[in-house]
Amino acid sequence: MSSADELTSGVREAVRQACALAAEPLDAAVRRHAAHVVADTIGVSIAGGRTAEMTSLRAADDIDAALGAAPGEGRSTVLAAGAALAPAEHAAFHNASAGGFLELDEGTRPTGHPGMHIVPAALAVAEAARRSGPELLSAVVAGYEVSARLFTAFRLRPPTHPHGHLAGVGSAVSVALLLGEDPEAAAAIAATTPVVPVWNACYVGATARNTAMGLAAQAAVRANRLLRAGFTGSLESIPALFGELTGESADLDALREPFDPARPRIMRNYFKRHSSCALTHGAIDAVLSLPAVDVTDISAIEVRTVANNLKLDRVPFANDLSSRFSLPYAVAAALTRRRSTVATFDYDPEVARLAGKVSVGVTPEFERRWPEHAPTEVVVHTTDSTCSAVVDDPRGHHHDPLSAGELRDKFAGLVGDGAGALWDRLLALPQVDDCADLLAPLRTTSLG
Repeated sequence: MSSADELTSGVREAVRQACALAAEPLDAAVRRHAAHVVADTIGVSIAGGRTAEMTSLRAADDIDAALGAAPGEGRSTVLAAGAALAPAEHAAFHNASAGGFLELDEGTRPTGHPGMHIVPAALAVAEAARRSGPELLSAVVAGYEVSARLFTAFRLRPPTHPHGHLAGVGSAVSVALLLGEDPEAAAAIAATTPVVPVWNACYVGATARNTAMGLAAQAAVRANRLLRAGFTGSLESIPALFGELTGESADLDALREPFDPARPRIMRNYFKRHSSCALTHGAIDAVLSLPAVDVTDISAIEVRTVANNLKLDRVPFANDLSSRFSLPYAVAAALTRRRSTVATFDYDPEVARLAGKVSVGVTPEFERRWPEHAPTEVVVHTTDSTCSAVVDDPRGHHHDPLSAGELRDKFAGLVGDGAGALWDRLLALPQVDDCADLLAPLRTTSLG
């Protein structure tokens, strides 16, 4: 167990390493991958912005469509039909909150979702402050570096959920780099006032939990405003909260290790293919690799996996968010639908009944490979046969990455009309001079 002083020093070193990474031109492969993270995050946010809750929230917040208007001068794009403009803090909140609804945002193991905390905040500030595409990408890579190192250094204890806090510290670093502020001081302010949600909200389907990433993205922008106003923060808050109260220190070296410019932490992320919690994805992939089975013939289903995934061994409540946080339900949905779309994992009582036949257990051999790998085996028993499949890592993990074409197809499916032009624009970020022009394709399509 490392001391609080050692951990605080390590957090400072992680920020320093990330800023050193951002100070040099990014390798071409890193720029391309970071652009994919930005594009994927934007696509997920656009799709989540169509939900009834986000549509109503925009109306309640008096965010009106502004077709033909442009960002800059302190205004940023809200990623929804009409591409309305709002202050950067507000846009960051809406865009990151929308990104939580479909459970399709990228992530890192173990275990968090830096992209949806960082990209909405950095994008909003880059638009409002008219920063360049390369500046945006460098800031995203640096913020991701801090976030991923923090998630590796600290292990959260249940019921603490990974949204809203450690990645928010990285997000504040990204924003500081874009605004020319002190990244360590901004990180300290963000660390002082985190959002700390719990898994229970996911289990019952409390959609307010989707705003945790939004609040963190908003706080990242606000932290830099507070810094300019003379406020101070405390990096000591991180070891106190995540090394003692809600978690424990696990890997101090992760904070201190020199960065690898050819393979920063963002290169070791995963992209999601399935609209459900990432802890279900190995099992879903295993099911979809099996031959089709008549679900009426199934007598029992076994899922053998790692202990980290046991937190989803539960029966869902009758709503679409809760069903996305049930491993038995995810397996039953994949067996029933034989495909993976956003609608596949919406709640269905027939699927829930099949989920009652699923048992989940830990395989010691699998557990020894976590978190570098997340092996999962699914065994399906019918009245007259048994079939099984093992997956070492879900498709989309950096050990088995999605191709650029697969990421583009995912983006197109989420965005709809105008997706091609927007994708091309986002992948050209290294050549963008002014991010106020980045989302111009949104202002010529309804995204409905």
